[in-house]
Amino acid sequence: MVIEVKDIKKVNEYIVKYRLTLVAVISKYANKSYVMKLLKTLEEESLPTIYTVLVVDDTSNDKRSAYNIMLNLYLDGVCIFSQEGVFNNLENDLTVLKRGIREVLRSRSIQIRFVKR
Repeated sequence: MVIEVKDIKKVNEYIVKYRLTLVAVISKYANKSYVMKLLKTLEEESLPTIYTVLVVDDTSNDKRSAYNIMLNLYLDGVCIFSQEGVFNNLENDLTVLKRGIREVLRSRSIQIRFVKR
């Protein structure tokens, strides 16, 4: 279940609470439903589970910021992976994110699998 938060304190609570947390920060102009679907799919297919948090940044008034999506993966409270932007193609975005996440966790001797359900 993708958790949507507006308060940075809540984001920090989830980062501390769960071992693996993927935080997506999007602007209020971004395609929120697409990002929610992307996060939901990653969370459902990951073993062990990567918990996902969505933060909508309401502070920007620049419509060009609709393309600015920041994804950060936290392991035990430390950011170990970061990606800025997406392709807006679900299959391509999932492939890139899974590959990047798998590699960064492998470098820390953590095995993760992505299983289609």
